[in-house]
Amino acid sequence: MPLTLTIAKLVICLVDSTAVALPADSIEEILTPQSGQVQQSGTQRYLNWREQIIPTYRLADLLSYSCPLPENPPSKVLSTISLPKDWALPMLVLRQEQQIFALEVDRLVTEQELVIKPFGLAIAPPSYAYGCTILGDGSLVPVIDGAALLALSMSQPAEVSVPPMVTAYESMPAIQSQTTSAKKSSAIKTAQAPTVLIIDDSATLRRTAALSLERAGFRVLQSRDGREAIDQLRHATVQVIVCDIEMPNMNGFEFLSQRRKDEKLAAIPTVMLTSRGNEKHRWLATRLGASAYFTKPYLEQEFITTLKNIADPSNKALPAIAQ
Repeated sequence: MPLTLTIAKLVICLVDSTAVALPADSIEEILTPQSGQVQQSGTQRYLNWREQIIPTYRLADLLSYSCPLPENPPSKVLSTISLPKDWALPMLVLRQEQQIFALEVDRLVTEQELVIKPFGLAIAPPSYAYGCTILGDGSLVPVIDGAALLALSMSQPAEVSVPPMVTAYESMPAIQSQTTSAKKSSAIKTAQAPTVLIIDDSATLRRTAALSLERAGFRVLQSRDGREAIDQLRHATVQVIVCDIEMPNMNGFEFLSQRRKDEKLAAIPTVMLTSRGNEKHRWLATRLGASAYFTKPYLEQEFITTLKNIADPSNKALPAIAQ
């Protein structure tokens, strides 16, 4: 079954003996603290970084598992040169809006462009996980959002633990005992499901995004570019639009501009989903009327929550933070 694939530059590090990866564009700087650069105040440590005092956290403390991890054979890809004994452990400086903090890891391995695959139906991933990537020797490495992980840790009074994994059977609704009843229930759900239009010139991305949204309960329509989308919107009822930026014929910004000229189209919320993450693109999309802006890789749970909240304004769930 196809899944959404994203290519991104990742920083791979070791936490104890376990490898984890973080998107490189989420990291402000990677450093090995010098003597006196880290200070302690009570139980909290701070890093003197660029004339600022920022809090530091051990990634191993945030990633506390409720069950022991299996002992895997050593990976040649994950092998690294040992640091001198008198060197401090490396730190990753991350920024979350106006907040800056550092994560301490046990070892840095590499930085390279890799494919991120989302988790399938067999598990319920934690909210801070983008998915996983596979190294050259077959090693499976989870890709995490450090800021989301820290936010989760700060919101829980007790020690953070990874949410328990459930099987696809446990997460699926109970199967109706009567075939006729199941068909009626399915028809009712389809009729009530909000409709999303995905606009992207990549057929693979459209299909895989559609699969993800359909699993979340949406009905999905697809268009190859902005011009085709406008034609389709004249004949279809849509609650939310998901739009890329770079497309032939009519790109995402041109679509937003045309959408504003039509009163009916302007009333349909549009969420941008693109690889363009700089502030200029985000600012322009917002000025043109985009309701939210996500960059790849993105947290699937937050993306789907945002779409559900936009499609149903009466939804009382907290809005997701756009990536």
